[in-house]
Amino acid sequence: MKRMITALASVLALTGLSAPGLAEVSKTETDPADVNIAGEWSFVANTGVDCTFSGNALLIETEDPTRFDCELTAVQVCSTSTWQVRQSCAASQVNDSVVIVSEIEEFIQGEPNQGYRPDNFRLTIRSSDLMKGALISWGFHLAEFRRMEGTIS
Repeated sequence: MKRMITALASVLALTGLSAPGLAEVSKTETDPADVNIAGEWSFVANTGVDCTFSGNALLIETEDPTRFDCELTAVQVCSTSTWQVRQSCAASQVNDSVVIVSEIEEFIQGEPNQGYRPDNFRLTIRSSDLMKGALISWGFHLAEFRRMEGTIS
């Protein structure tokens, strides 16, 4: 979208025509594929009425601009049990899509069991501080990542 607006603004400038507000849009609108996702994020997922699911993730740049090392801590509170789980992860970005694949490192709270699976995500970058998609763990659940304040890269 940004590229189309920029191209249209260039064509209009070359022809001497103008479109009010077009230049401002092309300068302020960010293409989600250009967002640097490195930094600290908080996340939530809708896992149903019996549980809440949230946590924090740190995405760390690597030499490859499409790959990130990461770590996350997830907290799942259900009516019968609570888990807080530290996980290592790797994230990859292709255009505006981000995939996070996790591996459980430690159960900080709650007993380890076969029912708690690594928390993987498939997300779409919406802006520099918002990604939405799915938690892929024990099923698929709507998920949202928000950049933590003060950590915009």
